[in-house]
Amino acid sequence: MIERLSAVASIAVRHAGAYTDLILSDLEAASTAFGRRLLAAAVMACAMVLGVVMGCIWLIAATWDTAARTWVIAGLLGVFVAIAAVAFWRLKQLSAGGRGVLPQTAGEWAKDRRLLEELFERERVEAA
Repeated sequence: MIERLSAVASIAVRHAGAYTDLILSDLEAASTAFGRRLLAAAVMACAMVLGVVMGCIWLIAATWDTAARTWVIAGLLGVFVAIAAVAFWRLKQLSAGGRGVLPQTAGEWAKDRRLLEELFERERVEAA
């Protein structure tokens, strides 16, 4: 019985170390990917905002002394509302299909749970 407990303790310690490595690997990969995406998104957002503002100013300035000024402003409002709706729809799609937190670790935990269930079932059968 003590030998079995010793073997189980040894396995548990090795698994704890392996889980630590997996968690660190998942976190490192996630932080690297997040940093790259954040930088690219920030540059893109700044450039897009500047471009859109300049375009809107140009359109309004070009139509300022005409009767089309109100229609241009209303059209710009409609375009931005449509863009916001499409962006919201896309964000919901991306959020629904995203990977979970620590996917490698979760997969290993699932394997270990199945293995432990099999071992406990074997022990019950042997004990009966």
